Amino acid sequence: MACLAPMQTLRQSPTDPGFVQDPYPFYARARAAGPLVWWEDYGLPMATTHAAVNALLRDRRFGREPVDPPPVPEHLKPFYAVEAHSMLELEPPRHTRLRSLVLRAFTSRRIQALAPEIAALARDLVGRFPDGAPFDLLDAFCRPIPVIVIARLLGVPETMAPDLLRWSNAMVQMYQARRSRDDEVAAVAATEEFVAFLTDYVARRRSDPRDDLITALIAAEQDGNRLTADELITTCILLLNAGHEATVHTLGNGVARCLDTGARPGPDPAPLVEEILRHDPPLHLFTRHA
Repeated sequence: MACLAPMQTLRQSPTDPGFVQDPYPFYARARAAGPLVWWEDYGLPMATTHAAVNALLRDRRFGREPVDPPPVPEHLKPFYAVEAHSMLELEPPRHTRLRSLVLRAFTSRRIQALAPEIAALARDLVGRFPDGAPFDLLDAFCRPIPVIVIARLLGVPETMAPDLLRWSNAMVQMYQARRSRDDEVAAVAATEEFVAFLTDYVARRRSDPRDDLITALIAAEQDGNRLTADELITTCILLLNAGHEATVHTLGNGVARCLDTGARPGPDPAPLVEEILRHDPPLHLFTRHA
């Protein structure tokens, strides 16, 4: 019978500036240590290879919901009240039910209809770049595109884009390794403002339906099931936070890598996009519990 090598322990602060800018030397060290290593700074085992990660993601004994979740601190309860209905944090059968209902509203027709608008928006933003002067690509291009597109998709006025961006930026700080108490307070305040806005907006869409995603989510039904008000609001918040943050950083990372390597998209840009997502993704760590 083959003997399994003991899991090696590695240390690397996730808040170290050098690691934040270039985590890949540590990842190479972790892979060399084996398919599973103990990351001391997180107090968790980490899968380091494609085969190990693929096996863990496919194994139904592992899931997103903690087996013995710690109590939620009082000051964070408004934030986690929203998280309690997020598809990213749920397992079947709740995840299956939510996903089925959301997919009834999130149709391919609706997504395809956005393509010309996204192309026009991208050309408009590029046309506003300063001529010959340095500028921040994230602020001028990467941040505006997803928040404007998501506002249009939801049916929210584009004038709300700065508020949506502010709420999203504050809420996603909760997922950072270096979050502070001030970050937590700001995230809860943003959560409460976002929930209050959506509660009022959803109520208006119930009495005045439009051709937008919020109206479609209200109408979505399967076998007599509908989204509750809390589930609908959390889904809208998830769409903004997950869709916006990932897109901003994928665009930024992708442009940086293309400038570094000279890579350019061909007639079909999909292979380059997929390679950017593989090589330098916006999210590097996801936990599973067993």
